[in-house]
Amino acid sequence: MTQHPRASSAEPAAPQSFAMADVVRQYRELVEESGSGFVHDTLIAGGGAAGAGVLRDLASRGNASAILVDRGAFGGETSSKTGKAIHPGIRYLRMGFHRLLLAFGLRKDPKIQQSFTENLRSAWLDLKLVWYGTRERRILIDTTGTTVEEIPNVVFVFPDSPEKKWAVFFGITLYDLFTTVWAWSGLAPRFGKVRLFLNGRSVHRELPHLAAEHVLGGIEYWDGKANNDKILVLKAIRDAYYRGTAAHPIRALCHVEFDSYEWRPEEGCFLVTLARRFDHDELPEKVTVKARTITNAAGPWLDRTRNRTARPDGRTSVVYSRGTHLEATNRFIHESLARDPRFQVGLVPLNPERQHYLRPFHQNGIWYIQLTTTDRAHTDPDLVAPVEDEVEELLHSYNELVEDRWKIDRRDVFNVFCGIRPLAANESGTIAVKDISRMFRINRHERGGGLVLDLINVKLTEFRWAGREVGESIARELRRRGVKNLGPSTTHRMALRPVAGEERFAIHRADHPRGDLEFIRAKVRHYVDYQAAYSYADYLLNTGAIRDAVVFDAEGRCDVDRAVLDLVLAEMGSLLGWDQARCRREWELFAEVYERNMAFCDLGDRLRDHRRDGDDVRAYNASGIG
Repeated sequence: MTQHPRASSAEPAAPQSFAMADVVRQYRELVEESGSGFVHDTLIAGGGAAGAGVLRDLASRGNASAILVDRGAFGGETSSKTGKAIHPGIRYLRMGFHRLLLAFGLRKDPKIQQSFTENLRSAWLDLKLVWYGTRERRILIDTTGTTVEEIPNVVFVFPDSPEKKWAVFFGITLYDLFTTVWAWSGLAPRFGKVRLFLNGRSVHRELPHLAAEHVLGGIEYWDGKANNDKILVLKAIRDAYYRGTAAHPIRALCHVEFDSYEWRPEEGCFLVTLARRFDHDELPEKVTVKARTITNAAGPWLDRTRNRTARPDGRTSVVYSRGTHLEATNRFIHESLARDPRFQVGLVPLNPERQHYLRPFHQNGIWYIQLTTTDRAHTDPDLVAPVEDEVEELLHSYNELVEDRWKIDRRDVFNVFCGIRPLAANESGTIAVKDISRMFRINRHERGGGLVLDLINVKLTEFRWAGREVGESIARELRRRGVKNLGPSTTHRMALRPVAGEERFAIHRADHPRGDLEFIRAKVRHYVDYQAAYSYADYLLNTGAIRDAVVFDAEGRCDVDRAVLDLVLAEMGSLLGWDQARCRREWELFAEVYERNMAFCDLGDRLRDHRRDGDDVRAYNASGIG
């Protein structure tokens, strides 16, 4: 086995930082080591949830080496545009039973024209996803500190719901029983928390803000939520990075692209070319590294990434589903949720076409409602934007449930985000995107004599599980080739390592200060130092920092404090050494994304004219920029 050229210690380095300076240093080390002959066990293309799960799994084994690269920010694409749910998925349980009934001819669905075998296989995948997803939810709650928490939800049954009330009660009771069984298996003490509302009157007594008179009943159950999806992914990557040693390095580089690869049979490894996408005049634009396997965790760009070789296969492995999410609040909603815990419950209307999750969140010191999610077929992963009827679909789903004071409209929306789900392609083509199983898939490909693993459709809940499955595949491959025996995976009990000051800036803290400019400055510095913050738009929109700027106008409606946005930009510019031209470019990139996403909401119009002007330049100068 080739030793790492700087091997001197088997102990992980103490956590110091996780900033772009660390990325630059790692890239420089790769340049310096490019001729050393050191071979990593795998190179992971993609720094979202799927890639994070693989990197952390290998880091947990103690004697693996790996490099993870992402062309943008860690968790900056699909993994930062989810509904933040950490759940096995009651929808998937329902689909599993639906497929079983279809397979045995006990139900008909003209939208799903599949064979007995196909329906049976899909039912198995969905039920497997729910069973093991229950385990994963518990593990993430136990090992991520307060990054993943439990939340109560109430499912509502209506006359036009796709399932009868008894079937919903049975299904969710079974769903909760899975949790209890896993608890008895030793994960944690936990017993059932299901509560039935047998009719509409009992539902309205429990939730007095509801207005849906035609509700037939409901059932309360507990699930999980990530306070922020991107932060969960980034913490997992950071934790893996900290566990690397000189002998077994674990590297993570954002703003570095997987450019191309080729198999070198004489060396028994892949030669991989990486291209830096960050600015640095002294470093070469490209560097080559060696890896025994390739892990393709590029999400929607998976096929494109796999084919960056001299012998592309041209296969289509993924199809796309687009999901849109809204975040909305006003003074009444904020104050009511803060005052009365009865309202701090997720609302899940079992609609005929699409099940939505309407959850309250308390983040950055403000209460708001997240409306999630739509599920539409999509074609271009590079062009993702919500459309007007998706906004209306989500608003309608929420407003149908609540009384007038709780209703929201486009004036209350402060954030819209739209993401792509890369689903495993269905070979027969006889199933709609929204009905494809959400169970992840690992596809093996041989390139010369080397192994390429495609990781498809990894939901946030399953990223640890999927990472372990890929880690096991890599371990078997290395063992088969006589390279090394990797240690066992320990992520099921391995807690995320905290960093200095992390609890102070936790976005869900009950005492999170509002309007404290010095606190906002300090938080920006923390994200630059420990969360590789390098993009203004990514920081505001993907880590949720836009909420620091949310205020209420004289009518109690939602607004954004432009001065806070300018303060954040000035502080990031000061810390990262941006000149005025770079600050202006960062603003324009943020404005372009925000205006596109908010095209059908009032705040999009209000911010459209807020551009860099003389006052902004003075703000920069006051901060020492330019």
